[in-house]
Amino acid sequence: MRTEDIFRRANEEIADLALRHGWRFPVPFLCECADSHCFARLELTLEVYEGVRSNRQRYLTAPGHEIPEAVAIDQTGTFALAEKV
Repeated sequence: MRTEDIFRRANEEIADLALRHGWRFPVPFLCECADSHCFARLELTLEVYEGVRSNRQRYLTAPGHEIPEAVAIDQTGTFALAEKV
């Protein structure tokens, strides 16, 4: 299993926990880049996170962080999206 998939699985568990507890504030997610030593924290609302997860090929990263075999498709001031091709 690739590093980005491990971080994605952790983020999915974070989102499930936040949803179960009814969190309304931004939730801290992990960067899903390929660097196993990266622990950048990205704060998103659950609504924004669900939008990211609407496409299984997309990964949530800190701006400038990379994933092999993926291209950057969008970037805000706080997070970026990479999509595996």
